[in-house]
Amino acid sequence: MTTRLPPAEPVQRRLIVPPSPDLSLDPALAPVDDAPFLRPARRTRVRQRRRGWTHRTVLALQLGAALLIAVSALWAGYSKVMASERLRVGKVEVRGGHFLSEGEVRELLGPAVGENILGLDIEALKGRLRASPWVADATVSRTLPDTLRVEIHERVPLALAEMDRLYLMDGDGALIDIYGPRTAVFDLPIVRGLAKLDAEARRDRAARAGALLRDVGDLGSEISEVEVEPSGDLRVVLRGAGEVVRMAEPPYRSRLVTFLGLRQELRERCPRAEYFDLRFRDRIYAKEPAETAAAAVRPSPPATEPAALPDTHEMPTGPRMEPIHTVAGQEGG
Repeated sequence: MTTRLPPAEPVQRRLIVPPSPDLSLDPALAPVDDAPFLRPARRTRVRQRRRGWTHRTVLALQLGAALLIAVSALWAGYSKVMASERLRVGKVEVRGGHFLSEGEVRELLGPAVGENILGLDIEALKGRLRASPWVADATVSRTLPDTLRVEIHERVPLALAEMDRLYLMDGDGALIDIYGPRTAVFDLPIVRGLAKLDAEARRDRAARAGALLRDVGDLGSEISEVEVEPSGDLRVVLRGAGEVVRMAEPPYRSRLVTFLGLRQELRERCPRAEYFDLRFRDRIYAKEPAETAAAAVRPSPPATEPAALPDTHEMPTGPRMEPIHTVAGQEGG
């Protein structure tokens, strides 16, 4: 059995023939080389529509709400941090304190112990420490989470200032504390001549005595008293035999070292000297009582024999010989 297929339809093909260059086309059908749109010669300004007060009010409310939320979040975080038990000051490390104990330093710091370490006023704490007469300077720093580090520079007592009472005094002439049972461990020279003076005169005299004691250093243990005279000169009483020496200007230490090296010989030569004057360079003058000097004067010899009053002695002071003058009835100057 043979099946017949329907006859196939003829395929129509469309031929596209490019236009001939000699063939004229319709201008409307010609290709356009310009842009699909043309900009006008003058721009048309479009006026924006003004928004009303309702829109501005809504926008302001939205901004205010966002700001309020941010502030509330910050405050909640801050409150949580400040209330943290881990950030409360529980330790105080003290360095540089010799006379002040750690308990006394804690007392000076006041309510800082137990407070939040981030909320402390460091400058105020320094001021509280410096208010103590024992503290010359102090530094305070935080160490998270709960430690305060305190470094103290204490005043060093060099003498006892004699006023209405005895006070510990440092090298700058500043009064530190009352001399009593608590401070009796200090065996220091006494500075006299400060009582019944106004504040400025007292500070000036105390500063002169402090300068001497700073300069002599460890030789201060040889000094029993320092008296500041109205002229500004210093009358120094030594420990032991109690010799009195007078000095005016530095260097104090080198002059005191020279005297201590000659101390025994000077005491033998001038056993009744009222004081030894060290105010002159390369010389030591011994001031003796007037009656002693008068007794030492011999009767005047006959006119044919020249009078002689030996008042100068040669005294070795190391590598060279130094003259020692015995001054009777007047101060060596």
